[in-house]
Amino acid sequence: MAPPEAVGQALASAAGRLRQAQSPSPRLDAEVLLAHLLDRDRSWLLAHPEAPMSEADGGSYRALVDRRAAGEPVAYLRGFKEWRSLRIRTDARALIPRPETELLLEAAIEEIEARLARPDASVVGWEVATGSGAVAVALALRFASQIRDGRLRLVASDVSVDALGLAAENLAGHGVNDLVELIEADLLEPAAGAMPAPDVVVANLPYVPSDEVDVRQGSLGFEPRIALDGGPDGLVLLRRLLESLPSRVAPSASAFLELGIGQVVAVQELAPAGASVSVVPDLAGLDRVVRIAMAD
Repeated sequence: MAPPEAVGQALASAAGRLRQAQSPSPRLDAEVLLAHLLDRDRSWLLAHPEAPMSEADGGSYRALVDRRAAGEPVAYLRGFKEWRSLRIRTDARALIPRPETELLLEAAIEEIEARLARPDASVVGWEVATGSGAVAVALALRFASQIRDGRLRLVASDVSVDALGLAAENLAGHGVNDLVELIEADLLEPAAGAMPAPDVVVANLPYVPSDEVDVRQGSLGFEPRIALDGGPDGLVLLRRLLESLPSRVAPSASAFLELGIGQVVAVQELAPAGASVSVVPDLAGLDRVVRIAMAD
């Protein structure tokens, strides 16, 4: 009988398999997946390369590595993504939270804080296209006391029922499901009608041009098209949202949008009459988030 495979051997074999498959981070992926499978941290793996693995664990690990080699995202294989120190549940129902979306969140937090600092302030915040609910979870945790005091009302919407299901699971998993109103909606359609007109809008809408989505490879091939495809020019949904702002938002409202690289000029041209547009660059100096400040 062959001796059981050791941790170090399994990692080396997996990293080689992923390198051949042109994974962008083969060794890291191999370590993260094995640590997840064995319920250990990566430092333990590196400190115990001689530790034997059971035959069952070895088979399960090879299956995970094969799926990663085929391009399936690590976040889907583990079932979660660590994002802003939060463990966000992830699967094919919604886009995996990206680091750049943290910039969108921070901009929204600053805006909500500034509005709540005003005497007798009452603020409605609305996240459009909530997806996994990561942004809604973070906002609810940050402003839990203000929501409970009735000074902030937080709404999160999506057109995808599947995505809303995942968002509900993440809100419940972080204990804030009672602080966010989840609704199925096409952009801000119910606003200023059945739902309140928002003071702060946060949106990470699909902005990838359709032809780029058609040839997507690797991890992008496993994420839902509805969360990526922004139409022929990548601006279809952004254009619709911007057109709707004057009739859907409260006076002097602000909207924060995450964009694709090179889309700022187009969004500036599409902004409602009288609105001002300012850019929030990311750490690499790229224009990824804009603030649309509506005129009074």
